[in-house]
Amino acid sequence: FTWNEEMGKWVMTVFHSYQWDLNYINPVVFREMLENILFYGNLGVDLLRIDAPAFIWKKTGTASQNLPEAHTLLRLIKQCVQVATPGMALLGEAIVAPKEIMKYFGTDDFLAQECDFAYNATQMALQWDMLATGETKIMLNAQHEILQKPYGTSWITYTRCHDDIGLGYDDYMIAQAGKDPYQHRKFMKEYYSYSGEQWMSPARGALFSSNLKTGDARISGTLASLCGLEKAIIERNENSIAQSIQKILMMQAHSIFLGGLPMLFYGDEIGYTNDYSFQTDPGKSYDNRWMHRPVIDWEKVSKVEVEGSIENRVFTGVKKLLKIRKQKSLFSDSSNISWMSPHNIHVAGFIRRLGNERVYCLFNFSDKVANLTWYAFREQAEDAQKLINLWDREEFEIGQDHEHLSLEPYGFMILEPK
Repeated sequence: FTWNEEMGKWVMTVFHSYQWDLNYINPVVFREMLENILFYGNLGVDLLRIDAPAFIWKKTGTASQNLPEAHTLLRLIKQCVQVATPGMALLGEAIVAPKEIMKYFGTDDFLAQECDFAYNATQMALQWDMLATGETKIMLNAQHEILQKPYGTSWITYTRCHDDIGLGYDDYMIAQAGKDPYQHRKFMKEYYSYSGEQWMSPARGALFSSNLKTGDARISGTLASLCGLEKAIIERNENSIAQSIQKILMMQAHSIFLGGLPMLFYGDEIGYTNDYSFQTDPGKSYDNRWMHRPVIDWEKVSKVEVEGSIENRVFTGVKKLLKIRKQKSLFSDSSNISWMSPHNIHVAGFIRRLGNERVYCLFNFSDKVANLTWYAFREQAEDAQKLINLWDREEFEIGQDHEHLSLEPYGFMILEPK
């Protein structure tokens, strides 16, 4: 709560002293906010983001989070939008536990009648888990919950956004992978924060909102810096720079082809590393998330035109990924994704299907060559004989079960039967 001298009252301010929480128990508040929503609908906005809907309803004696009334309110907003501006979709920024996120699409009689989109924050965090560990077990343990998303709704898929990266997946998912949840989360925090604890880590980030009592913390840092590009540039290591760029493109490819609406956070498209200028700004220095909200450097931006520059290699790679995505309607979200059996612990593989079309998407999260048995493809009871990689147009003939397809370190393939 924040004291307001002018009113002589305390104001509820969950997220920041200048962000007042609204009292939706008052119908006048709802009417005014609905007017704001329809204002943007009349402007032609396609997707309206509802900030922190898990906290939208307050009740004394509760945690005021994920309350049933919050869902009732969202259903009412959705009904009004459907009547007045049906071309506008609603995005719920519900960064909560995986089971709770699903509820913001709507449940029971109101299935798919709350938010049209939600951030796939769980999968985003699991990508970073795979990159740090080189293993896919924990990610696969989460899919039975993520895949419960109702038909007709969709995800925002992304590698990172303006906020911190929270390790928002459940402890049982970690335990089922044979790891101690506390120790695993500790490893993750040390891997991505430049603390010196994980001296082998190429990542350069920082911990945000550390809780000394619980050990909980979140991670700040740009996509490029967390993928090792900042360290590689400082060390002038061309091999490490090349590998970091490969990591960036693999992470983006994983988000782009996973389905839903892919989101790129500004700066990631040209490999911005951490911006530390926030440390000298009194208005920002208390919040290290500003390191991944960089001030635009137009000289750096112009380097996308310089053949072979870091900016050019990242930018052209991302453009190519988006071009491939646009060419195939099966990459849109038709609830048409299935995960391949984990024949290699380092390789995440899923299949997108639409009618008779299918594409295999493979990602090697290891720093070593990963081999995947050709049986992984036959296991799908499909009769493809040849595959073409949409990324580099390389062709493969499906071999015997004891033979392998090889993926380079942090390599990925988007394979279509030929």
